[in-house]
Amino acid sequence: MGFLAVSIAGAASAQTAGASNRAAAEALFNEGRSLVASGKYTEACPKFEASQQLDPGLGTLLNLAECYEKLGKTASAWAEYKEAIPLARASGSKVRLDLATDRAAALEARLSMLTIRAIGSSEETTGLEVRRDGVPVQPAEFGSPIPVDPGPHSIEAVAPGKQKWVSTVHVADAAKLTIEVPPLTPAAGSAPAPAANSTPQPITSPPPAQDATSSSGGTQRTAAIVVGAAGVVGLGLGTVFGLGASSKWSDAKSQCSAYPYGCTSNALTEASSAKSKASVATVAFIVGGAAIAGAGVLWFTAGSSKENSVAVGVGPGAAFMRGSF
Repeated sequence: MGFLAVSIAGAASAQTAGASNRAAAEALFNEGRSLVASGKYTEACPKFEASQQLDPGLGTLLNLAECYEKLGKTASAWAEYKEAIPLARASGSKVRLDLATDRAAALEARLSMLTIRAIGSSEETTGLEVRRDGVPVQPAEFGSPIPVDPGPHSIEAVAPGKQKWVSTVHVADAAKLTIEVPPLTPAAGSAPAPAANSTPQPITSPPPAQDATSSSGGTQRTAAIVVGAAGVVGLGLGTVFGLGASSKWSDAKSQCSAYPYGCTSNALTEASSAKSKASVATVAFIVGGAAIAGAGVLWFTAGSSKENSVAVGVGPGAAFMRGSF
């Protein structure tokens, strides 16, 4: 019971932190809007980025995309508009859906594309890691045109026993460029590759003896999986309702001159709906967290003692766990 109390207390603490994050996100969003009104897009974009990280919302996402577009960051703006499309569709806002769809389509024709190729045999590219602007390039990206913002981009390649290779390429607006990573030069004093016949042989070991408590432990672990799954469902519901609350809240604020003043009647209805969804999300997070905590106890105490007895229950808006350890 003590373990469950700690879990619920942790959920309450997370809820308090969430409220603090929302307050900070709101302040940053308002700063970003003020900077945009003054035409200071370079300063505004980081405000929207931080606000979106603290409390993701469709309205913030669209403002961030527009800010990127004003700075000429076509790939970044296009990616944010594309992300906003399913969120706008889910929220039922046709105005925002049309805005995101039209802007994404308009930017797609102007995208700058950069293709990275790695030259050399498979042996020469073994262990090769390529980074674009400090971000690792996935193997599937090699040879594929990837949208990038216009401007300079740093490409670097490293591999075990090789010298680092670095190059900078400048990509113009709507340009299609390809850069090739050459075979890397061996580093001075690097060790030779191991001989083909030096591969160590696998060592086999006898299977571990089955514990006498494996049967009861297996049953308890099965129960842990079931309870854990219920917890995951609870967290999923909390996330869905949380996103719905955020969307409703953004819609409500957009219809107010200075919330909670100067609001339309529809804005007040949206705000009430947002609060209801937020309450449901909070309950779902608490129940889901408690269920996952109970599942952890079931799993880690499985088979540890024949005298262990654990019972966990999860229901709408409540969760309990009792037992002896």
